[in-house]
Amino acid sequence: MKKNIVASLDIGTTKTCAIIAEWDRENLLNILGVGVAKSEGMTKGTVANILTISESIKKAINIAEEQAGVKINAVNVGVASIYINSMRYRNFVLINNPDSLITKADIEKLIEDVKVSRIPSDYFILHIIPENYIVDGENIIDNPVGVMGRKLEATHHIVLAQRTSTDNLRMAVERAGIKINKMILQPLASANAVLHSEEKELGVALIDIGGGTTDLAVYVNGSIKHTRVIGIAGSHVTNDIREAFNLITEQSERIKIEYGYATAKALVQDAEIPVRVSPVRQVTISLSILTEIIQFRMKELFVMIDNELKNANLKDQIKAGFVLTGGGSQLRGCAELAEEVFGKQARIGMPLDFGGGLSKKIENPIFSTAVGLLLNGIPSISNVRKSTKEYSTKKFSFKNIFKVIYDFFKEF
Repeated sequence: MKKNIVASLDIGTTKTCAIIAEWDRENLLNILGVGVAKSEGMTKGTVANILTISESIKKAINIAEEQAGVKINAVNVGVASIYINSMRYRNFVLINNPDSLITKADIEKLIEDVKVSRIPSDYFILHIIPENYIVDGENIIDNPVGVMGRKLEATHHIVLAQRTSTDNLRMAVERAGIKINKMILQPLASANAVLHSEEKELGVALIDIGGGTTDLAVYVNGSIKHTRVIGIAGSHVTNDIREAFNLITEQSERIKIEYGYATAKALVQDAEIPVRVSPVRQVTISLSILTEIIQFRMKELFVMIDNELKNANLKDQIKAGFVLTGGGSQLRGCAELAEEVFGKQARIGMPLDFGGGLSKKIENPIFSTAVGLLLNGIPSISNVRKSTKEYSTKKFSFKNIFKVIYDFFKEF
């Protein structure tokens, strides 16, 4: 009999992914079932049609349940829409204990103060994440409990979500017969799956390129410093290809996945791509022109992120570089283009070595968010990550990854 079951649901603009896993005493994940279905009813990470996206959720969960041999009733769900905002909040409490020792109750007072802070009426607080604590105006520490002091200050990273957007998401999930255990900002979930403590300590930017949105999370000194959801992603690249060559969306997506390059520097040689657009009509597409179209949009995205980081005074603090994940990161040359724009090293991040079962099946950037959502359902994730050195030297095959994505879209 299976115990300690956790489940996650990543509802994207182009795909819905459900994963069911079991965690053992060492907090290693045993992946039991993975279900992927085409998303219909999502726009830029926001539910546009509750009925259609609910059907996509049902399909993905049913596939995962059939593989796992278990039924689930609750999931951790990722949230990432253009209506996500974040802010920093600094507050303090005076320590009234006779011995001046800071307790957990003092930490809780700071959190309660954040909860009653003024925010827009149509938003609510999704996450309150401590960045650092300062005792008596001098010592910056991660955990002040047990430290002696008279005044405890804290800086919190607050993630705000729009009520209407998340209410629609909850309604779509519950209509599929599933309850929501936790709602978690997607870039925070992805960070759990692909980043390492060393990178977070040095300073790292995670860029999760999905179908409808690109999610950004920046960590410095081990703490979250910045989050942002941007309304430019993989579907925009697909649409550019569709308009440039007068193709339908399915053909444009297939061409992007099968032949796409994010930068001309990764292109070995030009070629002509024959595409049958109808039973009686065929067109030929230049690979170099296709690359120009993709590179233009991807560079626009990276420049936007670069400006965001500069405006937030974070660019110089990113010492460990950039980690790209999500389906859009799989374009060949994506990391090279990122390095060119940001002027720092970049790598592709994916979940690796999380345990047994179907773990090999999820070693793909498209599953980063779903795996990260799973990790939020177990007591500790300290034993499921490999070291940065061991992780970054492991190679993966673009050919295998593109085959997974191509097979997925070929089903529809």
